[in-house]
Amino acid sequence: MRTASILLASALLCISATQVHAETGSGLPMNQVYRGTIHLPDFNGRDSQYARFKTRITNEMKTGPNFAGHYAIVTVGCGTSCNFSFVGDVATGQVFSFPYGGEEYYMLQLRYGVKDNSVSVKWVENDVCNSDYITWNGNEFTTTGKTVLGAREKCDY
Repeated sequence: MRTASILLASALLCISATQVHAETGSGLPMNQVYRGTIHLPDFNGRDSQYARFKTRITNEMKTGPNFAGHYAIVTVGCGTSCNFSFVGDVATGQVFSFPYGGEEYYMLQLRYGVKDNSVSVKWVENDVCNSDYITWNGNEFTTTGKTVLGAREKCDY
């Protein structure tokens, strides 16, 4: 009985000491900040669809990760209160699209962190503040769905 108690205590200690984290297809954790060599996109191949924004994406990715451990969210302006974003993996150089952006998401605001794989999104549509909470899995975002927050002023962080 004493041996069983010791084994159970050891197992519980191991479980509590194990760090649970989300991983990407590259196997890198999203809750630890990548400190390795920065890899830039292949604008002549895999990432050619983003070549029009090469300078902005490259410059932002060179600063290192700002989202989900080893990603950089890169935001590009497209006019007054208009912007859109990309997600660049600084460990592999691969660029991904972002589900929100452009004129239809007026006053788009994003909140995210380097050790978090979620983004809080707010925007104004027809003078009404809307929000969504999206989660990155390493290849794409999943959404909780659009929520109407109310008057336009609710979009002020």
